Amino acid sequence: MNKLRCLVARPRDMKKLILAFVIVFVLSVLLGAMTAQALVKEVSITIDGKTFYYKTIKSTVREVLEENQIHLTKDDYISPSLDSKIDENTQIIIKRSFEVKILVGNEEKVVYIPSGTVEDAIKKAGIVLGKLDRVNLPLSQLLDKPTVIKITKVTEKVVVEKQKIPFSTVTKTNYNMDYGKQKVVQQGQDGIKEIRYKVVLENGKEVERKLIEEKVVKPQKPRIVEVGSIRWFKTSRGEVVRYRKVYTMIATAYSLTPSDTGKSPSHPDYGRTATGHKVKRGVVAVDPRVIPLGTRLYVEGYGFATALDTGSAIKGNRIDVFVEKDAYKFGVRRVKVYVLAN
Repeated sequence: MNKLRCLVARPRDMKKLILAFVIVFVLSVLLGAMTAQALVKEVSITIDGKTFYYKTIKSTVREVLEENQIHLTKDDYISPSLDSKIDENTQIIIKRSFEVKILVGNEEKVVYIPSGTVEDAIKKAGIVLGKLDRVNLPLSQLLDKPTVIKITKVTEKVVVEKQKIPFSTVTKTNYNMDYGKQKVVQQGQDGIKEIRYKVVLENGKEVERKLIEEKVVKPQKPRIVEVGSIRWFKTSRGEVVRYRKVYTMIATAYSLTPSDTGKSPSHPDYGRTATGHKVKRGVVAVDPRVIPLGTRLYVEGYGFATALDTGSAIKGNRIDVFVEKDAYKFGVRRVKVYVLAN
């Protein structure tokens, strides 16, 4: 009998168990829902100034972005960081990066930045500005959109050039060499001049060149050539007269008469020239400024002579030849006076 009672009581116990299980399950679900509701947080995500609101139970910024399929590039800006914990009313700020082209001469570099200045973009590109470089935009200008930055690389350098100084030719008269002949007495050598310039280059191309200094580092040595000046002719007697210069002069004659010399035979200087020589044929008076005293001459129509005398009336291209007598017969003539070679 007891066994039979046990068997009859079991269905009731099963119903109690099932009911208890259902109650526990419902309570668990309700508790879980309440717990989940308690874990939901509202976050805001601002992307380039536009704000969106999301509810989430995720615990980090990274998980929230993944949950809402928001993808970042390596150059985008985000705050707080991806591994930061989410709290109620967390504000996530994202700035998308944009392209900045930097032109340096013929070279182009591209960087992506979410914000910053012109200088920041240049530094990110790894470009070091020289003190003379020029940028088309102020370095402090803020960037917020795709931009093209142009950099002109400016350099200065000193350029040294060597320039040849061609030697000159100096011609000297050789009064002991026949006319038409010449002789090189010194060979010429070119000199060297050093020229310094300050050169300005923009992007490697020369745009300005300014002379700094010129200096002769090796002087040129002139070529010296002697040319003969001695000419010659034959007199009516067949004598060869070699001369280095010829004048066309007005010739007169004088003798020892007081009317010609202004001195009487009793005068202490009677019969003497201005140089103290004794007057005789072959002595002529000249202007020393034209023909130096002591010069040997050949006077056309008179013959060989020496310039040993002067006269108050003998000025410029005039000559007065001595004759023993009858000076008036010589008259006034236009003659050639040859300066003889030594």
